[in-house]
Amino acid sequence: MATQLLMAKSPAEAAGSKTASAAFIAGGTEVNRLGSEVPAQAETLISLKKCSGLGQIEKVEKGIKIGSMCTFQQIVESEIVPDYLKEAALFMASRTKRNMATIGGNIAALRSDSYLLPTLFAVCARVEVLTPDGKQDDICVNSYKEASEAGKDMLITAVIVPDNVKVVSKRYSNTAQSHAVLTMSAAALEKGFTLAGAIKNCGIYRFKGFEEMVRENPDISEEEAIAFFKGADSLKISEDMFGSEAYKRYLLGVTAYDFCRKLAGKEV
Repeated sequence: MATQLLMAKSPAEAAGSKTASAAFIAGGTEVNRLGSEVPAQAETLISLKKCSGLGQIEKVEKGIKIGSMCTFQQIVESEIVPDYLKEAALFMASRTKRNMATIGGNIAALRSDSYLLPTLFAVCARVEVLTPDGKQDDICVNSYKEASEAGKDMLITAVIVPDNVKVVSKRYSNTAQSHAVLTMSAAALEKGFTLAGAIKNCGIYRFKGFEEMVRENPDISEEEAIAFFKGADSLKISEDMFGSEAYKRYLLGVTAYDFCRKLAGKEV
């Protein structure tokens, strides 16, 4: 149970204070939510609210750089953030939550109903991180996920997204406030079609096998898309209150096909 709160005054102090028994707290929407395991597992919470340099949005050579403490509402209201990322931020329907939740916190939570990660995966966003030993690095968001799941301690300091990319996204939930059974995004990048999704209680995926199939056959049919996800054994999809395995796989297939058509300029 968390018994200490450290108000870090700089990113370096925050990163240097991170241990296995400590956790970062940004906007607090994840740490303080009902059912969160973070306060129960961590002895120390490291607040980032007083850390300087984490709240700016600026245009850089690689695209748009968004400080990790930027809130969803800042993203929505920014004049330079791409519309596709604003759309993903607006999946969080509550303005009250958008004023609190941060882009860094949403990424670090790695939730299987993440608002932003499918879009960030699809556009191959870069994440700037700071390790406890003071090392700075710039890694793709998928590498951040793998390193975090492997137990590596890192503080996200910024996210860099491309600004001239065509992206389509969709979120399936009973209501705007409900948890999403599936959130998906696809992008048309220079290297081709990319597709990613967050499946509730299953995980966050970049669907590289489907991407390869589309590269080989841009005119893929809806039946072929559905068949791909129906037979994708690498996807560990369980049945739960959000739907059966067959239902989730069907949603993946029809949505992937819909995205292919839209990015090709062929509305379904």
